[in-house]
Amino acid sequence: MANPPTDGLDEIDRIILGILSEDPRTPYSDISERLERRGHEMSGEGIRYRVQNLFESTSTFFMLDPNVHDWHVLRLSITVDDAPDAKASVKETLSELPYWFISSGVGSVDIYAVRLAESLADVEESTDAVRAIEGVESVDFFLETRRETDMRKYFPTSES
Repeated sequence: MANPPTDGLDEIDRIILGILSEDPRTPYSDISERLERRGHEMSGEGIRYRVQNLFESTSTFFMLDPNVHDWHVLRLSITVDDAPDAKASVKETLSELPYWFISSGVGSVDIYAVRLAESLADVEESTDAVRAIEGVESVDFFLETRRETDMRKYFPTSES
């Protein structure tokens, strides 16, 4: 089984991240109280130190919920041709467009890109623009209109 994304974190780190994912403005004193109820005694200063270290070792990624907005999350799966540097060239072009998340790797697609879409016409224009990029072979899209998130599974703790 693959290692969970929190392998390098201890129980206290996972609890803190879980609390902050519910409400990023939770005071350190409240976090301290919640930790104490779970058997972990830590001062607000100790929590501040841990949060600072967590922010240095993780990326802040705010995923606004499409359920409460008038827009949708557009996710593209892009396959590029075998030309030298095609993947890098396509990623560079995508970075000039309104895609706020662009990743590449190895698998059934070459590039994964995410942006917000205000309408179905916006989706069509966006996917057509990506299909027109030199080196792009195919584009599949998924329009996220609803999301269910369980951060306890992402930040598992002994009580999850």
